[in-house]
Amino acid sequence: MKEIEVELVVEDCTAQLYFDAIYSADAAMRSFHAKVNGDSAARVGPWSDEGLRSVQFVMPMNVPAMLKKFIGMENVPVVETQKVEWLDAGHKAFRVVSEPQLNFPGANKFTTSGHLEVSSSLTGNTCQLKATIRCSAAMPWPMQATVEGLMATEATTSIRIFLDFCRDYYAAWRAEQRAQPERPAPAPAGARPPRATAPAAAAAAAAGDEFYDAVEEAEEGAGGEEGEEAVVPYQPPRLEDIIVDCLRQIQSSSSETAATLRSLEELIRNMDDNMQVLRDKMVGRRAPPPPRTAAAAGAAAQPSSHAAKAGQRSTAAAAASSSWLGYLAAASLICSAGTLVYVRYRLGTGGGGGGGGGGGGN
Repeated sequence: MKEIEVELVVEDCTAQLYFDAIYSADAAMRSFHAKVNGDSAARVGPWSDEGLRSVQFVMPMNVPAMLKKFIGMENVPVVETQKVEWLDAGHKAFRVVSEPQLNFPGANKFTTSGHLEVSSSLTGNTCQLKATIRCSAAMPWPMQATVEGLMATEATTSIRIFLDFCRDYYAAWRAEQRAQPERPAPAPAGARPPRATAPAAAAAAAAGDEFYDAVEEAEEGAGGEEGEEAVVPYQPPRLEDIIVDCLRQIQSSSSETAATLRSLEELIRNMDDNMQVLRDKMVGRRAPPPPRTAAAAGAAAQPSSHAAKAGQRSTAAAAASSSWLGYLAAASLICSAGTLVYVRYRLGTGGGGGGGGGGGGN
């Protein structure tokens, strides 16, 4: 249950004057419902001896769309029971308890009640107004707090509008009371009325008897009877129609959700494309890495190049060794040839000396 309080101060006012202007007659309530609720046919009953009266009016439903679908109507007929209670013998404070009863299917699940306390200030120049409203909704727990919050918000707005209207209405009523001339005090019992002067009597005789008030009241009464409209009984919507309407709203919301998801998917796809383009541009600024095939070929070619270099080194070493062997062979051939020449030379020299010795012997 939600409880709210609203306070207001009315200037140049007392509790008795406020009651006389707002609650003693029906003019203020009928004017309020005609101006605020748009119901010019509101009915306000007289006060009973117990301090009770009934107010019947039609109120527009200023609630969210889902609650309007649940209620099934734009304007709701209301029967409000008011009870007045004076809080002291000096008529310096009173309380008005209000219990409205709404007429629509399931209205018993929503309860709103409140009371207004009006008290005169100690100085007697101002009047203090304090309104207390209680709202409750008999609904499942997850929705109860939300619905009661909406009811409290609507009730706060409504009571502020009502109190502001009553303040302005009282100010206008008070101004009219001050503008009226003071009536003479009533004559004491048994006293004779004053005699009219001769000019006044002549004027009264010339004017004759005229009853304007009676004629006007008769015309107003006839107009009121003609202006009344027949009351059409309220027919609540069928449950099947409400269910079909809710299913249509769910289908419409599902279609909108699917369209939104498709649009979101398209945006994500475009974002991926843009990110890929940006990634390509950022990669293009750096030196492109060698392809994997070339790296593999280079890696495979490195052992072969080492082998080729080793072969070249071995070939060069072999060539160097073969050149040294050639040099040695040439040197050995030269030495052999020199030795052979020397041997032959020695043999030739020895043969010549032997022959000469033989000849000297002969």
